[in-house]
Amino acid sequence: MNFKNICKTGLGLLVAAGMLLSFQSCDNNDDVDGAPMISNVRLLDPTKADSSLNGALPGSLIVIQGQNLGSVLKVYFNDFEATFNASLGSNSNIIVTIPGEAPTKAVDPNVTNKIKVLTRGGEALYDFSLTAPTPVMSGLYSEFVKPNGTVIINGDYLYNIKSVKLGAANLQILTSSEKQITAKMPATGMIDYLTVEGEFGTVKTKFKMNDTTVYMMNLDVPATTWGSTVCYGAMAIIPGTDAGAISGKYARIKQTKLPKTGYDDAWVLSTCGFDFKLPAGAAADRQFKFEHNIAEPWKAGKYDITLKAGDVEYIYSFQPWNSTAYAATGYQTTGWKTAVIELSEFKSASGATIADVSKIADLKVSFGTPDEAIASFNGSVDNFRIVAK
Repeated sequence: MNFKNICKTGLGLLVAAGMLLSFQSCDNNDDVDGAPMISNVRLLDPTKADSSLNGALPGSLIVIQGQNLGSVLKVYFNDFEATFNASLGSNSNIIVTIPGEAPTKAVDPNVTNKIKVLTRGGEALYDFSLTAPTPVMSGLYSEFVKPNGTVIINGDYLYNIKSVKLGAANLQILTSSEKQITAKMPATGMIDYLTVEGEFGTVKTKFKMNDTTVYMMNLDVPATTWGSTVCYGAMAIIPGTDAGAISGKYARIKQTKLPKTGYDDAWVLSTCGFDFKLPAGAAADRQFKFEHNIAEPWKAGKYDITLKAGDVEYIYSFQPWNSTAYAATGYQTTGWKTAVIELSEFKSASGATIADVSKIADLKVSFGTPDEAIASFNGSVDNFRIVAK
Protein backbone atom coordinates (compact mmCIF):
# COMPACT_ATOMS: atom_id res chain seq x y z
CA MET A 1 0.00 0.00 0.00
CA ASN A 2 1.29 3.49 -0.90
CA PHE A 3 0.94 6.19 1.75
CA LYS A 4 2.46 9.10 -0.22
CA ASN A 5 -0.65 11.25 -0.10
CA ILE A 6 -0.98 10.97 3.67
CA CYS A 7 1.99 13.23 4.29
CA LYS A 8 1.65 15.82 1.51
CA THR A 9 -0.15 18.32 3.75
CA GLY A 10 2.31 17.75 6.60
CA LEU A 11 -0.52 16.58 8.83
CA GLY A 12 -2.23 13.19 8.71
CA LEU A 13 -5.06 12.36 11.06
CA LEU A 14 -5.68 8.83 12.23
CA VAL A 15 -8.21 7.36 14.61
CA ALA A 16 -6.57 4.43 16.33
CA ALA A 17 -7.60 2.62 19.52
CA GLY A 18 -10.34 5.20 20.03
CA MET A 19 -7.88 8.12 20.00
CA LEU A 20 -7.09 10.85 17.47
CA LEU A 21 -3.43 10.79 16.49
CA SER A 22 -1.85 13.80 14.82
CA PHE A 23 1.10 12.97 12.59
CA GLN A 24 3.19 16.10 12.68
CA SER A 25 6.47 14.45 11.76
CA CYS A 26 5.55 13.60 8.15
CA ASP A 27 8.11 14.67 5.60
CA ASN A 28 8.03 15.40 1.89
CA ASN A 29 9.99 12.31 0.90
CA ASP A 30 7.71 10.32 -1.41
CA ASP A 31 10.17 7.46 -1.76
CA VAL A 32 8.60 4.80 0.46
CA ASP A 33 11.19 2.30 -0.82
CA GLY A 34 14.13 4.39 0.31
CA ALA A 35 16.33 3.27 3.20
CA PRO A 36 14.26 3.43 6.44
CA MET A 37 15.35 5.60 9.35
CA ILE A 38 13.98 5.78 12.92
CA SER A 39 14.28 9.20 14.55
CA ASN A 40 11.99 8.95 17.59
CA VAL A 41 9.64 6.72 19.58
CA ARG A 42 6.70 8.11 21.52
CA LEU A 43 3.44 7.05 23.14
CA LEU A 44 0.29 6.90 21.02
CA ASP A 45 -1.63 9.00 23.56
CA PRO A 46 -2.20 12.36 21.78
CA THR A 47 -1.96 14.24 25.08
CA LYS A 48 1.65 13.04 25.27
CA ALA A 49 2.45 13.46 21.59
CA ASP A 50 5.63 15.39 22.29
CA SER A 51 7.02 12.67 24.55
CA SER A 52 10.17 10.84 23.53
CA LEU A 53 10.88 7.35 24.80
CA ASN A 54 14.05 5.32 25.07
CA GLY A 55 12.25 2.45 26.78
CA ALA A 56 8.81 1.11 27.69
CA LEU A 57 7.03 -1.84 29.25
CA PRO A 58 6.01 -4.81 27.12
CA GLY A 59 2.38 -4.30 26.17
CA SER A 60 2.75 -0.53 25.60
CA LEU A 61 1.19 1.03 22.48
CA ILE A 62 3.77 3.25 20.80
CA VAL A 63 4.50 5.21 17.63
CA ILE A 64 7.80 4.66 15.80
CA GLN A 65 8.65 7.84 13.87
CA GLY A 66 11.14 8.39 11.07
CA GLN A 67 11.44 8.27 7.28
CA ASN A 68 10.65 5.73 4.55
CA LEU A 69 8.53 3.58 6.88
CA GLY A 70 5.56 3.22 4.51
CA SER A 71 6.61 -0.15 3.11
CA VAL A 72 7.17 -1.74 6.54
CA LEU A 73 7.29 -5.53 6.46
CA LYS A 74 8.28 -6.51 10.00
CA VAL A 75 8.96 -4.90 13.39
CA TYR A 76 11.04 -6.56 16.10
CA PHE A 77 11.65 -5.76 19.77
CA ASN A 78 14.76 -7.50 21.08
CA ASP A 79 14.45 -9.79 18.03
CA PHE A 80 10.88 -10.75 19.04
CA GLU A 81 8.46 -10.08 16.19
CA ALA A 82 5.51 -7.79 16.82
CA THR A 83 2.17 -7.89 15.04
CA PHE A 84 0.80 -4.62 13.67
CA ASN A 85 -1.65 -3.17 11.16
CA ALA A 86 0.36 -1.52 8.39
CA SER A 87 -2.72 0.34 7.14
CA LEU A 88 -2.70 2.43 10.34
CA GLY A 89 0.77 3.78 9.61
CA SER A 90 2.30 6.23 7.17
CA ASN A 91 5.63 6.93 5.51
CA SER A 92 6.83 8.51 8.74
CA ASN A 93 4.91 6.60 11.46
CA ILE A 94 4.34 3.01 12.55
CA ILE A 95 1.81 2.26 15.29
CA VAL A 96 2.65 -0.94 17.14
CA THR A 97 2.07 -2.66 20.48
CA ILE A 98 5.22 -4.00 22.10
CA PRO A 99 4.58 -7.75 22.52
CA GLY A 100 3.92 -8.75 26.11
CA GLU A 101 6.18 -11.76 25.57
CA ALA A 102 9.15 -9.77 24.25
CA PRO A 103 12.25 -10.56 26.36
CA THR A 104 13.78 -8.03 28.71
CA LYS A 105 17.37 -7.86 29.90
CA ALA A 106 16.22 -9.01 33.34
CA VAL A 107 15.19 -12.30 31.77
CA ASP A 108 17.81 -12.59 29.05
CA PRO A 109 21.04 -10.63 29.56
CA ASN A 110 21.91 -11.16 25.89
CA VAL A 111 19.00 -9.17 24.44
CA THR A 112 19.89 -6.43 21.99
CA ASN A 113 17.80 -3.60 23.50
CA LYS A 114 16.92 -2.61 19.94
CA ILE A 115 13.90 -1.95 17.79
CA LYS A 116 14.42 -3.34 14.30
CA VAL A 117 12.21 -2.31 11.40
CA LEU A 118 12.37 -4.09 8.03
CA THR A 119 10.94 -2.39 4.96
CA ARG A 120 11.23 -2.92 1.21
CA GLY A 121 14.03 -0.35 1.35
CA GLY A 122 16.15 -2.04 4.00
CA GLU A 123 16.58 -2.24 7.77
CA ALA A 124 16.61 0.37 10.55
CA LEU A 125 17.76 -0.09 14.15
CA TYR A 126 16.98 2.05 17.18
CA ASP A 127 18.26 1.81 20.77
CA PHE A 128 15.27 0.97 22.96
CA SER A 129 15.05 -0.83 26.32
CA LEU A 130 12.20 -3.06 27.42
CA THR A 131 11.87 -2.52 31.13
CA ALA A 132 10.77 -5.33 33.40
CA PRO A 133 7.44 -4.45 35.09
CA THR A 134 7.30 -4.90 38.85
CA PRO A 135 4.28 -6.92 40.03
CA VAL A 136 1.13 -5.02 40.94
CA MET A 137 -1.41 -6.25 43.50
CA SER A 138 -4.72 -4.48 42.91
CA GLY A 139 -6.54 -6.32 45.69
CA LEU A 140 -7.78 -9.60 47.11
CA TYR A 141 -11.14 -11.09 46.24
CA SER A 142 -11.60 -11.36 49.99
CA GLU A 143 -9.33 -10.03 52.72
CA PHE A 144 -10.74 -12.69 55.06
CA VAL A 145 -10.14 -16.35 54.16
CA LYS A 146 -10.63 -19.38 56.38
CA PRO A 147 -7.86 -21.88 57.19
CA ASN A 148 -7.25 -24.18 54.20
CA GLY A 149 -9.34 -21.83 52.07
CA THR A 150 -8.30 -20.22 48.81
CA VAL A 151 -7.00 -16.67 48.64
CA ILE A 152 -7.51 -14.97 45.27
CA ILE A 153 -4.95 -12.27 44.43
CA ASN A 154 -5.78 -9.87 41.59
CA GLY A 155 -3.23 -7.62 39.91
CA ASP A 156 -0.98 -7.27 36.90
CA TYR A 157 2.54 -8.23 35.77
CA LEU A 158 2.38 -11.30 37.99
CA TYR A 159 5.08 -13.04 35.97
CA ASN A 160 6.93 -16.17 37.11
CA ILE A 161 5.71 -16.08 40.70
CA LYS A 162 8.30 -17.54 43.06
CA SER A 163 6.38 -17.40 46.33
CA VAL A 164 3.23 -16.23 48.11
CA LYS A 165 3.63 -15.72 51.85
CA LEU A 166 1.33 -14.86 54.71
CA GLY A 167 3.76 -13.44 57.20
CA ALA A 168 6.64 -15.94 57.11
CA ALA A 169 4.43 -18.87 56.06
CA ASN A 170 4.75 -20.05 52.46
CA LEU A 171 1.39 -20.68 50.81
CA GLN A 172 0.85 -23.36 48.20
CA ILE A 173 0.34 -21.69 44.81
CA LEU A 174 -2.65 -23.31 43.09
CA THR A 175 -2.85 -21.28 39.88
CA SER A 176 -0.93 -18.34 38.47
CA SER A 177 -1.42 -16.00 35.52
CA GLU A 178 -0.32 -12.49 34.61
CA LYS A 179 -3.38 -11.00 36.32
CA GLN A 180 -4.40 -13.47 39.04
CA ILE A 181 -2.93 -15.91 41.57
CA THR A 182 -4.76 -18.39 43.75
CA ALA A 183 -3.06 -19.89 46.80
CA LYS A 184 -4.05 -22.16 49.68
CA MET A 185 -4.22 -20.68 53.16
CA PRO A 186 -2.46 -22.42 56.10
CA ALA A 187 -4.33 -25.03 58.13
CA THR A 188 -4.32 -22.73 61.16
CA GLY A 189 -5.78 -19.25 61.21
CA MET A 190 -3.29 -16.42 60.74
CA ILE A 191 -3.43 -12.62 60.79
CA ASP A 192 -0.60 -11.10 58.77
CA TYR A 193 0.50 -9.26 55.64
CA LEU A 194 0.45 -11.08 52.30
CA THR A 195 3.59 -10.90 50.14
CA VAL A 196 3.97 -11.94 46.50
CA GLU A 197 7.45 -12.40 45.02
CA GLY A 198 7.66 -12.47 41.23
CA GLU A 199 10.33 -12.56 38.57
CA PHE A 200 10.70 -8.78 38.59
CA GLY A 201 10.07 -7.79 42.19
CA THR A 202 8.01 -8.15 45.34
CA VAL A 203 4.69 -6.60 46.35
CA LYS A 204 3.04 -6.63 49.79
CA THR A 205 -0.43 -5.75 51.05
CA LYS A 206 -0.84 -2.60 53.12
CA PHE A 207 -3.27 -4.45 55.36
CA LYS A 208 -3.20 -7.68 57.33
CA MET A 209 -5.42 -10.51 56.14
CA ASN A 210 -8.07 -11.74 58.59
CA ASP A 211 -7.46 -8.72 60.81
CA THR A 212 -10.36 -8.60 63.29
CA THR A 213 -8.68 -5.80 65.28
CA VAL A 214 -9.53 -3.12 62.70
CA TYR A 215 -13.26 -2.48 62.59
CA MET A 216 -16.13 -0.10 63.19
CA MET A 217 -18.76 -2.81 63.46
CA ASN A 218 -17.88 -6.50 63.22
CA LEU A 219 -20.84 -7.92 65.24
CA ASP A 220 -18.50 -9.69 67.68
CA VAL A 221 -17.48 -6.66 69.72
CA PRO A 222 -20.18 -4.28 71.09
CA ALA A 223 -20.51 -1.03 69.16
CA THR A 224 -22.36 0.75 71.96
CA THR A 225 -21.30 2.19 75.31
CA TRP A 226 -23.71 -0.13 77.16
CA GLY A 227 -22.45 -3.41 75.75
CA SER A 228 -25.02 -4.11 73.04
CA THR A 229 -23.77 -5.37 69.67
CA VAL A 230 -25.70 -2.60 67.88
CA CYS A 231 -27.70 0.40 69.05
CA TYR A 232 -30.83 -0.46 67.05
CA GLY A 233 -31.92 -2.57 64.12
CA ALA A 234 -32.93 -6.21 64.11
CA MET A 235 -31.07 -7.59 61.12
CA ALA A 236 -30.44 -11.25 61.94
CA ILE A 237 -27.00 -11.80 63.51
CA ILE A 238 -25.74 -15.31 62.79
CA PRO A 239 -23.40 -17.07 65.29
CA GLY A 240 -19.73 -17.34 64.44
CA THR A 241 -20.02 -21.12 64.69
CA ASP A 242 -22.26 -21.16 61.61
CA ALA A 243 -20.69 -22.85 58.57
CA GLY A 244 -21.18 -19.66 56.55
CA ALA A 245 -19.21 -17.43 58.94
CA ILE A 246 -15.99 -15.86 57.70
CA SER A 247 -14.67 -14.29 60.94
CA GLY A 248 -17.10 -14.66 63.79
CA LYS A 249 -20.69 -13.41 63.85
CA TYR A 250 -22.21 -11.89 60.73
CA ALA A 251 -25.50 -10.28 59.69
CA ARG A 252 -27.82 -11.83 57.11
CA ILE A 253 -31.02 -11.06 55.26
CA LYS A 254 -32.52 -14.25 53.82
CA GLN A 255 -36.06 -13.62 52.72
CA THR A 256 -38.53 -13.91 49.87
CA LYS A 257 -41.24 -11.43 48.84
CA LEU A 258 -39.59 -8.41 50.46
CA PRO A 259 -42.18 -5.61 50.26
CA LYS A 260 -41.69 -2.03 49.13
CA THR A 261 -40.57 -0.10 52.19
CA GLY A 262 -38.42 2.81 53.23
CA TYR A 263 -37.62 1.18 56.56
CA ASP A 264 -37.82 -2.30 58.05
CA ASP A 265 -36.23 -2.94 61.42
CA ALA A 266 -35.22 -6.44 60.32
CA TRP A 267 -33.04 -4.92 57.60
CA VAL A 268 -31.09 -2.43 59.73
CA LEU A 269 -27.89 -2.30 61.81
CA SER A 270 -26.89 0.94 63.55
CA THR A 271 -24.37 2.02 66.18
CA CYS A 272 -25.61 5.44 67.47
CA GLY A 273 -23.01 7.96 68.69
CA PHE A 274 -20.03 5.66 69.22
CA ASP A 275 -16.35 6.66 69.36
CA PHE A 276 -14.64 4.55 66.69
CA LYS A 277 -11.26 6.12 67.51
CA LEU A 278 -10.57 6.77 63.84
CA PRO A 279 -7.45 8.85 63.11
CA ALA A 280 -7.92 12.35 61.75
CA GLY A 281 -7.69 12.83 58.02
CA ALA A 282 -9.66 13.66 54.91
CA ALA A 283 -12.01 11.22 53.20
CA ALA A 284 -9.78 11.24 50.11
CA ASP A 285 -7.11 9.35 52.06
CA ARG A 286 -9.38 6.55 53.33
CA GLN A 287 -11.39 3.60 52.09
CA PHE A 288 -14.53 2.03 53.51
CA LYS A 289 -14.45 -1.78 53.41
CA PHE A 290 -16.66 -4.68 54.40
CA GLU A 291 -17.15 -8.33 53.46
CA HIS A 292 -20.32 -9.45 51.74
CA ASN A 293 -21.64 -12.81 50.62
CA ILE A 294 -24.45 -12.67 48.06
CA ALA A 295 -25.62 -16.27 47.78
CA GLU A 296 -28.16 -15.86 44.96
CA PRO A 297 -28.49 -13.42 42.04
CA TRP A 298 -29.23 -9.94 43.38
CA LYS A 299 -31.27 -7.77 41.02
CA ALA A 300 -33.04 -5.12 43.12
CA GLY A 301 -32.62 -3.16 46.33
CA LYS A 302 -29.58 -1.61 47.96
CA TYR A 303 -27.63 -1.25 51.16
CA ASP A 304 -27.71 2.41 52.16
CA ILE A 305 -24.59 2.92 54.28
CA THR A 306 -24.73 6.10 56.36
CA LEU A 307 -21.85 7.70 58.23
CA LYS A 308 -22.60 10.59 60.57
CA ALA A 309 -19.92 13.18 61.34
CA GLY A 310 -21.06 16.01 63.58
CA ASP A 311 -24.68 16.65 62.65
CA VAL A 312 -24.24 15.73 58.98
CA GLU A 313 -25.06 12.39 57.38
CA TYR A 314 -22.97 11.08 54.49
CA ILE A 315 -24.51 8.25 52.47
CA TYR A 316 -23.34 5.68 49.94
CA SER A 317 -25.72 3.27 48.22
CA PHE A 318 -24.19 -0.14 47.64
CA GLN A 319 -25.93 -1.82 44.70
CA PRO A 320 -23.33 -3.59 42.55
CA TRP A 321 -26.06 -5.37 40.56
CA ASN A 322 -26.97 -2.03 38.98
CA SER A 323 -24.45 -2.16 36.13
CA THR A 324 -24.28 -3.45 32.59
CA ALA A 325 -22.04 -6.33 33.74
CA TYR A 326 -24.84 -7.81 35.86
CA ALA A 327 -27.95 -6.55 34.03
CA ALA A 328 -28.86 -10.00 32.72
CA THR A 329 -27.59 -12.33 35.44
CA GLY A 330 -27.79 -10.28 38.62
CA TYR A 331 -24.90 -9.87 41.06
CA GLN A 332 -23.62 -12.86 43.01
CA THR A 333 -20.38 -13.55 44.85
CA THR A 334 -18.34 -16.72 45.14
CA GLY A 335 -18.46 -16.93 48.90
CA TRP A 336 -17.27 -13.86 50.81
CA LYS A 337 -15.94 -10.88 48.87
CA THR A 338 -14.41 -7.63 50.11
CA ALA A 339 -16.18 -4.46 49.01
CA VAL A 340 -13.81 -1.50 48.68
CA ILE A 341 -15.45 1.92 48.48
CA GLU A 342 -13.57 5.20 48.32
CA LEU A 343 -14.63 7.15 51.40
CA SER A 344 -14.94 10.23 49.21
CA GLU A 345 -17.94 8.50 47.56
CA PHE A 346 -19.95 9.08 50.74
CA LYS A 347 -21.81 12.36 50.16
CA SER A 348 -24.00 14.68 52.21
CA ALA A 349 -27.28 16.09 50.90
CA SER A 350 -25.30 19.05 49.55
CA GLY A 351 -22.70 16.81 47.88
CA ALA A 352 -19.96 17.43 50.44
CA THR A 353 -17.51 14.77 51.63
CA ILE A 354 -16.21 14.10 55.14
CA ALA A 355 -13.61 16.71 56.11
CA ASP A 356 -12.26 14.95 59.21
CA VAL A 357 -12.66 11.17 59.50
CA SER A 358 -12.09 11.25 63.27
CA LYS A 359 -15.44 13.02 63.67
CA ILE A 360 -17.40 10.00 62.43
CA ALA A 361 -19.52 8.79 65.35
CA ASP A 362 -22.30 6.71 63.80
CA LEU A 363 -22.63 3.90 61.25
CA LYS A 364 -25.98 2.73 59.92
CA VAL A 365 -26.54 -0.03 57.36
CA SER A 366 -30.07 -0.21 55.99
CA PHE A 367 -31.31 -2.54 53.25
CA GLY A 368 -34.32 -2.28 50.95
CA THR A 369 -35.98 0.17 48.60
CA PRO A 370 -39.13 2.27 48.84
CA ASP A 371 -39.79 1.87 45.12
CA GLU A 372 -39.71 -1.82 44.28
CA ALA A 373 -40.64 -5.10 45.91
CA ILE A 374 -37.86 -7.70 45.92
CA ALA A 375 -38.77 -11.26 45.00
CA SER A 376 -35.91 -12.85 46.92
CA PHE A 377 -32.67 -11.85 48.65
CA ASN A 378 -29.97 -13.84 50.42
CA GLY A 379 -27.10 -11.58 51.44
CA SER A 380 -24.69 -11.43 54.37
CA VAL A 381 -22.35 -8.67 55.61
CA ASP A 382 -19.52 -8.39 58.14
CA ASN A 383 -16.44 -6.40 59.24
CA PHE A 384 -17.37 -2.78 58.43
CA ARG A 385 -14.24 -0.65 58.68
CA ILE A 386 -12.47 2.51 57.50
CA VAL A 387 -8.78 2.16 56.66
CA ALA A 388 -5.99 4.20 55.11
CA LYS A 389 -5.32 3.63 51.42
